[in-house]
Amino acid sequence: MIEPDMLVIPGRSHDKVTLRGHESLENYSRPWRLVPHKKAGFHATVQTWHSRRLLLSRAQGDAIMMYRDAEHLRDGHDRFLLMVLVHEGGLTCEQRGRMTTASQGSIVTLLPKETFWSSAMDGTDATLLFVPVGYLEERGIGADVLAAAAWHGGPLLEGIRALVDRTLELPEDQREQHAIHVEQALLELLVGLIAQYLQSLGSHDAAAEEVRRRVASAIANNYANPSYNVASIAAELGVSRRYLYKVYEGRETSVGALLRSKRLDEAEILLRRQDFGPTLSRIGKSVGFTSAESFGRSFKDRTGTTPSEYRARHKTHGTRRTAD
Repeated sequence: MIEPDMLVIPGRSHDKVTLRGHESLENYSRPWRLVPHKKAGFHATVQTWHSRRLLLSRAQGDAIMMYRDAEHLRDGHDRFLLMVLVHEGGLTCEQRGRMTTASQGSIVTLLPKETFWSSAMDGTDATLLFVPVGYLEERGIGADVLAAAAWHGGPLLEGIRALVDRTLELPEDQREQHAIHVEQALLELLVGLIAQYLQSLGSHDAAAEEVRRRVASAIANNYANPSYNVASIAAELGVSRRYLYKVYEGRETSVGALLRSKRLDEAEILLRRQDFGPTLSRIGKSVGFTSAESFGRSFKDRTGTTPSEYRARHKTHGTRRTAD
């Protein structure tokens, strides 16, 4: 989930903020150190949006250096992958001793859990997206190989840019209503971009990666079955449970956590729907939980709120929009 310490941009979500001068960068310097190339006359604009799992910023302006130093680590950003989509201009970055340069139409990825630096040239227009590493794991993607990676985005990049632009232009009364659907669409597009890059690389561990992809597909097709568990996945894939656990050793998540996360993702979507009136118990069972108790406990562990509180909050938002 997006944590409060990640929301360093002043103003409301969607507001475009204009930055003038070196002093204007102070509000942004908790998770990294920002140093403009110009000693005077710096100018840039930043617009931000976030939902529960995804944070993005659209930034345009003068040349600037961004440093993620050791003192900035161990915050909420550590659990995310930073993807930078370069629409105009270009940037150079370095992580793990690997230096990469990206031009217009390219994508750069960095791991905020480790130190890095980047330098954007004058006039750069870019979208910065913080993608949960856990979500990538759910889709069978390991983020560790994405330190200072760069590749050309092709048509998918333009599709993401268009969706980001439309999202940032949404009227305030539609933001909450569309947030979860926009977030899911963006995450799927970003997974597609990363998958393209990884396929171009090949892999020294292709067999394990294929198993992880098959796990993600099996979960997507069977999560609603309450009896579906890790043993079921292993049987479907024709591997032992021991091997299945080994495939996820040292990663951000486990097979059981992936299955539970998918069920909770689907439950959140149902709880947000204003036209969907089943009881909480039925919603829990429809996404694969064996009891209302296990559903409520898992949901609160993840969101910090009960399913009934979550539904009531979003029902209130819907009522307020109707009244307006």
